[in-house]
Amino acid sequence: MSLKALTPEQIEQFVERGYVQIKGAFSRTAALDAQSFLWDKLDEVAGIVRADTSTWQEPMINLRENYRHAAFDACNTAVFADAIDDLTGADRTINRFVAGETDSDKLPGWGWWPVNFFVGRDEPWFVPTNGWHWDGIHFRHYVDSPEQGLLCLCLFSDIGPQGGGTLVVEGSHRPVARHLAQFPDGVSLGDGIRGLHAGHPYFARLTGNAGAPMTPEERNAYFLEQAYIDEDGTRLRVVETTGEAGDVILCHPFLVHAASPNLSGDVRFMCNRTSPLKERLSLDRSAPDDYSPLERSIRAAIHG
Repeated sequence: MSLKALTPEQIEQFVERGYVQIKGAFSRTAALDAQSFLWDKLDEVAGIVRADTSTWQEPMINLRENYRHAAFDACNTAVFADAIDDLTGADRTINRFVAGETDSDKLPGWGWWPVNFFVGRDEPWFVPTNGWHWDGIHFRHYVDSPEQGLLCLCLFSDIGPQGGGTLVVEGSHRPVARHLAQFPDGVSLGDGIRGLHAGHPYFARLTGNAGAPMTPEERNAYFLEQAYIDEDGTRLRVVETTGEAGDVILCHPFLVHAASPNLSGDVRFMCNRTSPLKERLSLDRSAPDDYSPLERSIRAAIHG
């Protein structure tokens, strides 16, 4: 497959670790214009004023809307769309949205928005036990499900260390693929997640269901500073995502992730988008070169 936006090294990172970061997938100007739009919405729906920190009373405000606005439309760049194509295969997603190439009436909304003001501010920062999941509450999960495509973490503010960036378990797409392959008739998201947590020693410990209790410092050292090699040889480690407004982190649909505390003093703006596929993933193509990196990553997990 020819590449349009990503390098071969980025493709291999996605296959092995389950994610890749696209720096400047859309412009910083568009990202910050969109953030200003969101501040106006926060004022409108919750009385939260950007210039008045006394109105910032809640650690998290959820704007449960998809918004269309010129700034958001400008974020539908060719680089963003090309990077998705590089991972899923050209012309395999349901829609390829690019401002200027796509009819403006068909450009998507952007949302939902968990605006993180200061979650966990009064506690030490540590890797949580709760909230670890992969996405897709709205469909039944198979190892070749098309509904998710990729998980796209889109940054509309700068996010530094301990700034509320999504935590991901690099390599976790591999045990999830092996887990889902055990269910030819599919499994609900909740049952799938609970089964993985119960049956895999790393995830049992990550969620606090196995091993001796750990202090926050011990959890950070265990999960952030060292890798765990599971029985299939997969390297698992928690990584805190960081980046700048305009960056996008393209994640494997099976990548296990969780929210994190925000101790930075800065408000975190981000949303995630999916890129659903036109048809199920094909894990048995006649021509090896026709496998997308997404398909190749699943085949490598299942077949070794």
